[in-house]
Amino acid sequence: MNAPAPAARTLAFLLVAIAGALWGTGGLAASFAAEHSALSWPALSAIRLVAGGLLMVALTAATGELRRIPRTPEALRHIALTAVLSAIYQGAYFQSLALVGVAVATVIALGSAPVAVALAGAIRDRRMPSWAVIVALVAAVIGLILVSDAPAAAISPGKTALGVLLALVAGLSFAGTTVVNRRAVPGLAPAALIATSFTLAGLLVAIAGLFTGFDVASTDAAGWGWIAFLAVVPTVLAYLAFFGGLHRGVPSTSAAILSLIEPVTATVLAVSVLREPLTLAASAGIVLLLLAVVLVRPPRNPGI
Repeated sequence: MNAPAPAARTLAFLLVAIAGALWGTGGLAASFAAEHSALSWPALSAIRLVAGGLLMVALTAATGELRRIPRTPEALRHIALTAVLSAIYQGAYFQSLALVGVAVATVIALGSAPVAVALAGAIRDRRMPSWAVIVALVAAVIGLILVSDAPAAAISPGKTALGVLLALVAGLSFAGTTVVNRRAVPGLAPAALIATSFTLAGLLVAIAGLFTGFDVASTDAAGWGWIAFLAVVPTVLAYLAFFGGLHRGVPSTSAAILSLIEPVTATVLAVSVLREPLTLAASAGIVLLLLAVVLVRPPRNPGI
């Protein structure tokens, strides 16, 4: 098999980086949506996933791509596994937010994902990751800790333990999604994968939403506008870019580290839009996260 050209590899890495930036808009949009709705976090997440999935169903149906989805066992397993992992990530992460706050949940979920992917790759390939990847992982974890200030309020040990566990589950499920999608299934394009797996994932998350608050009538026009933004930008467009980059050959560990552009974007938006102060520690964290991203740039040797 011929190795992809340098320009193609650069495009693939750029797509994953764009996905991280688009994901970074999700927290701000979700907070605005929550201000205009009494929907629980699982319900909001379910609507976001189903709306994004159905949008892609309509688009892929219009282009005829939906009819071309292979009915092979491999494709069906791939769709089902992506759906289940996506549902677990959404459910576990948002419940963790409610228990331990944004800072702790983000550090554990986003920090554990690239480490888990790197370990899975090392076990699969029976070799240690490169020094560049190891340094990037260390920089990423430290950077996340610095960017996310831990909450000062005391949390009960039981809630803390459960919140940490759920954040870890979220990180491992995102890592699983990355590893599962490190290669494309013949005939299953990213758009078709999102259309099917995200619709299914949204329906799975909706089950939890039924028990936590699904007050759709409480959402006003502005709330629906922000939910539409969540469905299109940090869901459909972000995952199209992410899966597109993975299918073009971005290594799964590199993809997980590149996704850390998400907290960088979220921090920049919080400072510029919400006028939140940028501490020295957060500034240093951003530098370390960007260093991690630079360290996993497209290699000159495609075999690395």
